[in-house]
Amino acid sequence: MLNISGLFILCGLLASSSAQEVLPGVSSQLLNDLTQGLLRADFLPSLQTIGLQKSLSSAFDGISGLLGFLGTPITNEIGTVRIQVKNPQLLQVSIESTPQRNEVTVRIPFTSELIVQLLTMKPFTANMQSDIKVQIRLEKNLGGRYELAFGNCRLLPEAMWVQTGVPLAPAAKLVVENIERNLKNIVAHDLGRKVCPVINKWLYNMDQHVVKELIDLVLLQEKYQVTI
Repeated sequence: MLNISGLFILCGLLASSSAQEVLPGVSSQLLNDLTQGLLRADFLPSLQTIGLQKSLSSAFDGISGLLGFLGTPITNEIGTVRIQVKNPQLLQVSIESTPQRNEVTVRIPFTSELIVQLLTMKPFTANMQSDIKVQIRLEKNLGGRYELAFGNCRLLPEAMWVQTGVPLAPAAKLVVENIERNLKNIVAHDLGRKVCPVINKWLYNMDQHVVKELIDLVLLQEKYQVTI
């Protein structure tokens, strides 16, 4: 059984500051195995069952005054805000190099729609594309054999935009922009906190031939970095 020495979950808006590149020598079959493995682990259904209501209540408290400019103050109706994750789609998983010789990053990109409903506005859709990045590194057990260990699981919202479908008045546009900023924080925190354990379970139960390929891949990167 795959030995996991640790999993640390870090959620938040994290900029992709490090210059990571797609690792050379990765077979398309391995990437397909990783992608299909995530699908079998119910990664997409887990996105649709995440409750965001508690975070919404606090996030929208700060814009209740702005909503009042639309003509109907909803200071006492913040709890009626609803958000639904719809149509999540998993894109092709990729593997990226890192500055550390014994480590790679698995990049898990996905898209989804966030349907937001407010009493004073028509429902609108925020289309989101996000990345989850998981560190995978090699460690040796007491017997001297290589094992995979998993580090930070990070949700990185790279792009989110709001589509209302209708022209907006200046006040309404200001409200939507504030909602968009709040949605990014909510998604980064709540989705990361709920999805990372699903990824942890997937990694723990990963097929052994995929584990061996990942170990060989990290060893290949280590050898490559030593020679350059």
